[in-house]
Parts: sequence; structure tokens; C-alpha cells
Amino acid sequence: MSRSSQATGFEIRRAAAQRLQTVLTGAPFVPFPARDIADPRDRALANKLVTVSLRRHGQISQILASVLEKGMPKRAGLFEAALRIGVAQLMFLPDMGDHSAINLAVEVIKKDRRAGRFAKLANAALRNVQRGFAVDDLDPKDLVPSWIYARWCTHYGEDAAAKMVQSLLVQAPLDLTAKNADEKKDLFDQIGAVHSLGASFRVGEREVPVEELAGYQDGHWWVQDFAATLPVFLSDPQKEHSILDICAAPGGKTAQLAASGAQVTAVDLDGKRLERVKENLDRVGLTAKLVEADATNLSTERQYDRVILDAPCSATGTFRRHPEVIWHRREKDIAQRGELQAQMLQNAARLVKPGGQLVFCTCSLEPEEGEQQAKSFLSSHADFDLKPIEREELGGWADVILNDGFLRTLPGMKIPNNEGDLDGFFAARFTRTE
Repeated sequence: MSRSSQATGFEIRRAAAQRLQTVLTGAPFVPFPARDIADPRDRALANKLVTVSLRRHGQISQILASVLEKGMPKRAGLFEAALRIGVAQLMFLPDMGDHSAINLAVEVIKKDRRAGRFAKLANAALRNVQRGFAVDDLDPKDLVPSWIYARWCTHYGEDAAAKMVQSLLVQAPLDLTAKNADEKKDLFDQIGAVHSLGASFRVGEREVPVEELAGYQDGHWWVQDFAATLPVFLSDPQKEHSILDICAAPGGKTAQLAASGAQVTAVDLDGKRLERVKENLDRVGLTAKLVEADATNLSTERQYDRVILDAPCSATGTFRRHPEVIWHRREKDIAQRGELQAQMLQNAARLVKPGGQLVFCTCSLEPEEGEQQAKSFLSSHADFDLKPIEREELGGWADVILNDGFLRTLPGMKIPNNEGDLDGFFAARFTRTE
């Protein structure tokens, strides 16, 4: 390896370690944009190092516990993040070379003011990893926190839980929602996107960034996981409908609703997130009325034909794309969010016209934020009936329909017409009777 490539490799590892460090302290992972790392190959490598470190976080933790007899040093700067990057490369990216994995991780640690004194410890730990561990010896259950795995086994069974965990190691596919699927079928054929259901298409393999795919610049589609499209699809929005989209950011569902021609009002508590909704709508040439408000006490001058509440939740269903989520959550968080969801549902119900529909959904795998919440709502709202989801609405896809008539998707499930799985999602649909 030349000195220049060594220098480049060092900067990439240092950038990756710095980004991973922010995630370890509780922030979400934000992939490097071009303004941070200009060279697309370097940017892809830095993102890959962080992503693999996060996907394998639990297994890396077990490995580090074995090679660090005294545990992780405190107040040690980039030590832990750089060490995790090194282990990720050693164990799960073998084509990149053991030598660079060890040397560059140690160099990053050595040149960090607070971590430098632990450089020898890092070198010894990484060499012990190199000699003493094999991927085949690792337990897949360690990929997620033990308390989460236990919950998933209880609620969905061991086979489903195992499939969910394994989905963490598979690159999440790219799902696109079409602004007008019928008019642009040739466009999706051009980019190799296969129709799933409704206006959702899935791209198998791609060699260019999303922004360079045909149709992006012209606003013919937006990126949206297939599971996230289902609540709006099942609400069957029509041009004559007035629709309230609560907790709208980042705007995928708002765009779906607006594409139907309906009059859409999008509400979110965070003004900055609403700005993102506007940017996304502007790109695809769609409009909605944007309102900054608290969904727990939202008051409007009218009632709506459709109200969609995508309530704040633990977001455990998104762990394929955001693996840090499951490590940032605690069991008590689920109960706390459940209380907030109940308040939002209570208020959202007031805003539905008689004869109108309320769709409640979350990107959570936890029943307290899904099935239990929906059942509780029905038991306390005599003026609402459940409108069960029928398999015919989903093209015969029955796997995601629960006996209660709710919708529940799980990572590891196979979707219609396509390869790969999907995010975890819950949705329930209610009709106001009076």
C-alpha cells in the first residue's frame, strides 16, 4: 500500500469512526453526503464501514467483551468507535484485508487526543480478534438486544423472530412510489423496477446513486419502503376527499395522498421536518396544506373524509435500514410512547367525518404500539367500527392480515411479485359510524 493510499484509508477510517461515535452516543446514523466526502468510492466505503459496524453491533459487542479483559476504557475519545470499525473490517469485510483493518484502526486511535494512550491495547485486541474468532461461530441472536429478541419470540414465534434477525444482514432493497404508475410504466421498466402493489415498485440492483436513476430529477417517483405505502393504499384516497395526514414528516404518505388529487392537510409538530415535507412535495410537483401543530391537541375548523395517523413509536420495524434504533431503545420507552399514541388517537377521532375513515399506523414491531392500541381504541369509542382489511384488497396477499382484520408486516416476510422483504409495520382502519 502506497503512502497516499494509506493516508486516504486513514482519513476514511477516521471519518467513519467519528460518525459511528455520534451514533454510539445516541444520535441516528446519517450517511455521509457528497459535501462531506467528495469521492464517491471513498464515500461509499465510509458509509459501508459504519453500516456494517451498526448491523453487527451486538456481535461486535460480544467479541470486544472477550478481548478487553477490563472492559471498554472510559473517556477514551474515538477508541471504541475506531475499534468497532476495525473489528467490522476484520470479521465481516475480509476482502479489504486484515493488515489495513488493524493498522488503520490503531492509527486513528493513536492520533486521537483522548484515545492515543490506548493504542497498544487496541492493537492487541484486534490481533486477538484476528486469531480467535470466525463469523460462523457467532450467534445470530446477538445481532439484536436480548430483551427485544425475547419479545419477538413471544409475540411472533421463534421462526419468525429468527427471520427478522437475519433480515438485518441483507441489504434493504430500494422501493419507489410512483406519482402516476400507469403513465410511467416504461420508466420503471427502464430502471429495472418491478411492480409490487399499488404505486410501489422495487429496484433489484442498481449501479448509480438514487439521484441518478431515471425519473428522479423529473419528480416521477420518491423513495418509500413498500410497507410504509400500505396504510395510504388501504385508505383508498379519492379526488373528492378531504384528508388529514397527522405526523406527516418526511412526507411519503403525504405525497401518496396528494397524488390521488385529494385535498390534503399535512400536520407535524416539528417545523423543520415540515420544511422537508415541502421540499419533497416540491420535487415531485405535488401540493398539500402544511400545518405545524401538536397532534395531541390539534383543533381544526372542519372534519375530514380520511384521517391518517402515523403515530410516533419505537420504530423497531425500521431496524433493517436503521440498525441503531434497536440499540437506542429501552423497554420502558414502548409504554411511554403507547400513552402518547392513545392521546393522539383520541384527538384524531374527533376530526373524522361521520362515515369517514381513520387509519392508525406505526412502524413498530411492538404490539403495545399496534394491536393493543387499536383494540383499546375500539373498546373506548362506540362511534367507530373496525373496517377489516381484506385479502382481495392486497391482491390475495393474506400473510399480513391478522385474524382481527389488522395489518401486520414483519421483516423476513416475502412481498408480492418481488424478491426481498420489508419493514415492520402495523395498520388498523376504522369507520366513524355517527
